[in-house]
Amino acid sequence: MKNLTSNDAYSRILNAIITSELRPGDTVAEIQLAQKFGFGRTPVREAIMRLENEGFIVSAERKKRVYILFPKDIEEIFQIKQAIESMTASQAAEKATPEDKKELSDMLAEMKSLTTMDSSRHDEYVQRWLQLDIDFHGLLFRIANNSRAGVIVDNLNLQFMRIKLGMLVLEERVGKSIYEHLEIGEAILEGRKEDAARLMHTHLETVKQTIIALMKTFYYHAP
Repeated sequence: MKNLTSNDAYSRILNAIITSELRPGDTVAEIQLAQKFGFGRTPVREAIMRLENEGFIVSAERKKRVYILFPKDIEEIFQIKQAIESMTASQAAEKATPEDKKELSDMLAEMKSLTTMDSSRHDEYVQRWLQLDIDFHGLLFRIANNSRAGVIVDNLNLQFMRIKLGMLVLEERVGKSIYEHLEIGEAILEGRKEDAARLMHTHLETVKQTIIALMKTFYYHAP
């Protein structure tokens, strides 16, 4: 067995959940995971406890399983995200310094460059956009000087990341998302805090509806 810590086991198992290597509803057993990933049983046991506390693993009928998200869960997650991230966009528009605006402007320029990328490089296109999306929202939390809000949203994002990764295969949706981020960014650069908040709320509403539609089409029919 590898001489690794519970943090290593936690990261590996969480990644397996996010990427659907461990699928929703799969049984989570300490011995099998230790063998599968090459960890000792103690780090795996501690990792499972942590993931259960965070809601990624649930106990039912004396078994532990990978959590299953339903559309109503997405509704709840995005209700919180919309409240926090709309406020953050407004704060960023109000607080952005010239240095912040330069960094944001450079990021928006990189986003624009993606719109002209050769369609044959789809995988690279998606990976670059995924990182830019993370960087963009992280920058807004930093500009707004609200790291706690960022931590809350990061945890919420992990809960539906496996579905978001599936959504990114839809090239049309990625293009629309880039446009929505450009609009939000321009509002922040121009100090239009009400517009920034409104555009962020609308963007997240669109993402939510897309995810729910994907869940109902490709995953399961659920309440």
